[in-house]
Amino acid sequence: MRWLSMNEYVAEHLCTSLDVGAFHPDAEHAYNLPGAFYFDAARYDQELQAIFHRTWQYACHVSALAVEGSYIVCDIGQQSVLVLHGQDGQLRAFHNVCQHRAHRLLEGCGQLRGAITCPYHAWRYDHAGSLLSARHSCDVAGFEPGRARLADVRLEVMCGLVFVNLDPDAAPLATQLAGLEAQLRSFSPAPESLYHSYSHTYALQANWKVSVENYSECYHCPGCHPSLSQQTLDLSSYRIDLHPGFHAHLSADQGERQGYATNPGAPRTGEFGAWYVWPNLCIEVYPGGYMNLLHHVPTGPQRCEQRVQWFTQGPHPDPQEQAVIDFVAVVREEDLPLCESVQKGLHSLGYSGGRLMVDAPRSGFSEHAVHDIQKRVLAALADPGARDA
Repeated sequence: MRWLSMNEYVAEHLCTSLDVGAFHPDAEHAYNLPGAFYFDAARYDQELQAIFHRTWQYACHVSALAVEGSYIVCDIGQQSVLVLHGQDGQLRAFHNVCQHRAHRLLEGCGQLRGAITCPYHAWRYDHAGSLLSARHSCDVAGFEPGRARLADVRLEVMCGLVFVNLDPDAAPLATQLAGLEAQLRSFSPAPESLYHSYSHTYALQANWKVSVENYSECYHCPGCHPSLSQQTLDLSSYRIDLHPGFHAHLSADQGERQGYATNPGAPRTGEFGAWYVWPNLCIEVYPGGYMNLLHHVPTGPQRCEQRVQWFTQGPHPDPQEQAVIDFVAVVREEDLPLCESVQKGLHSLGYSGGRLMVDAPRSGFSEHAVHDIQKRVLAALADPGARDA
């Protein structure tokens, strides 16, 4: 059997099995997907199963699980995952559901002082997922504690970032993201030693793909992001390189015109590095070595959240770090109305999917990364088994 490349797969199967409009597997000849891909509820449900249930999803930074018993709950669509620092020092992940009557075990984040105890009927589990006790189970004929073990979820850590995957057969994280760790560490050598010191969540009335596609091109930057274009990045050097599991956004800074104080001791201090990790995580290191995440979390067919997390040298941002956080927040907030206006426009009877602006040299203004995201979505919807093609 001959394995098809993603382009061949899209060309041979997708354009006939899905109504993709004038989308083309070759970026230089492609149009955007039709609007229904961004608001149809049935298609959204398919994406949750075919994409989000089968990819590595960011849960937290290791600093959130630094002490024994610390936990965080990570929801992926209607699925809920419990990530836990066990009593033996190991990080583990489980489906966040009691094996008795399906009550969720924990919410939010915190620190366990003992066993995992279901709030409903007080079934108790150890930190490795085994059932410790179930009240009155000794009076139940044939009760088998071993069958009540919490269901495991795969967990891997890269650069201090904890990922989970609902698919037991998915390729390892390192295979999907080959080359990413080296690139990230060239900008931030020890990201696992940083502190998650600041968070902010933006509720966005737009489909998650609108959010990640907006992030994945700088064609709109000169007109929509004056501080980014004039005081942060040198757009003449901006480029987006495509890799099998991620995109690398690289640029020089603005030098003396930089809009905030940079850290001269940081490696590659005069450069910007950002990585879009399929399907919905962005890792950024702004000039000066300031690292943050932008997590695009789907919450409905026409809703998502942009969850921002900043990582600093101490548990709280110092004044210089806070100034960078505030500076970048302006850019984040400029994107919100753009995405929400696009979401409204996708319903227009006058829109059928415009031409993607992709040039041959793949310049900083090219939309080739947007095309790659749309192609990955189509491949997943047509055949979830082709996700690693």
